[in-house]
Amino acid sequence: MKKVLHLFPAYKIGGAPVNVLRFIKGSRDKVFNYAAAYKVDDQLFAEYVHETEESFDVDLTSFKLKSFVKLLRIVRKINPDIIHANGKGGALYAFLLFIFYRKKIFYTFRGFHIKYMGIKHKFHIYFEKIFSLFYVKAVAVSPSEKDFYLKITGVKAEKVEVIGNGVEITQSSLPRNILMEVDRYKINIVSLSRIDEVKDIITMVKSFELLKNTEAALHIMGGFLTGDESYKNEVDNVIKTLSSKDQIYLWGDIQGAGNYVNNFDIYLSTSLSEGLPTSIIEAGLSKVPVVASDCNGNIDLIKDGQTGYLFLKKDIGGLVEKLSLCINQLGSKEQLEILENNLNQMNTYSINSHVSKLIKLYSKKD
Repeated sequence: MKKVLHLFPAYKIGGAPVNVLRFIKGSRDKVFNYAAAYKVDDQLFAEYVHETEESFDVDLTSFKLKSFVKLLRIVRKINPDIIHANGKGGALYAFLLFIFYRKKIFYTFRGFHIKYMGIKHKFHIYFEKIFSLFYVKAVAVSPSEKDFYLKITGVKAEKVEVIGNGVEITQSSLPRNILMEVDRYKINIVSLSRIDEVKDIITMVKSFELLKNTEAALHIMGGFLTGDESYKNEVDNVIKTLSSKDQIYLWGDIQGAGNYVNNFDIYLSTSLSEGLPTSIIEAGLSKVPVVASDCNGNIDLIKDGQTGYLFLKKDIGGLVEKLSLCINQLGSKEQLEILENNLNQMNTYSINSHVSKLIKLYSKKD
């Protein structure tokens, strides 16, 4: 069996680490899996150690010469057949590793978006074009992510395949500390979003303020990565100015957060860009109505009035309108139809399907 080394920034609750782990669990009898990332969450790292042939603690959150040298030694030690990069951090290290070890490289974007402007933006686009000459295939997790990537980078369409994430949930009761707060409110809105500018948490909290609903609470489950401290401070400062500040809960990273979505009344996404939002699939499987921005990724899942409630990204007024509509329709025949439509499409995102498609991709020639 082939050896696959998965690279991503950090062992931290979030899209890439969780989805990679799901693939690893589902492909034990098909490939030998290894992983390298920065150990942030001890419990998640321990799970990786248990599920892989070997997992390594390497800080890939930004470029560090020490981390690159450590990766070189790891590659020399395990001699993988494939290096699978996840996100920009994984891509940079995979590109540099290729210079020394000509391994087959695959690259999953994990929510491709443009974060920079000016020179940084040009450098980012130039890197994507150059990197496309070295990887075998890139993986977009939704059609809209693929379209966006090709439009922005100019990379050839045949270099990119669409393979949706595999998702599973086990509906669970909330931890006691969260349940105590949820029980205080008639309507509980949840978002599984890290505190990151691309998740547009500021639009989220400002819109919640304008609901002016003292019977509602907003629960945000997700921490923040190194480099996002300034945005986290900005979010904290905005919340402090709101009259609804005591109704907004920042729970940080919650292990298995997707298993708790069924305990809430509404799922909310204000993202500016997504790949294929796992949390929206988890909400769909939990039969919780979704209010979402019209960013790439979200629009592959949420059709306004059919599978959820869609608003223009960064449009605070539009979000308030859709949230109000969703609240007013809770339990109605119209909303029950929306939930059923959403559930029907979410059932297509199985882990077995994801694993088989990725294994097939690994067999492709350069």
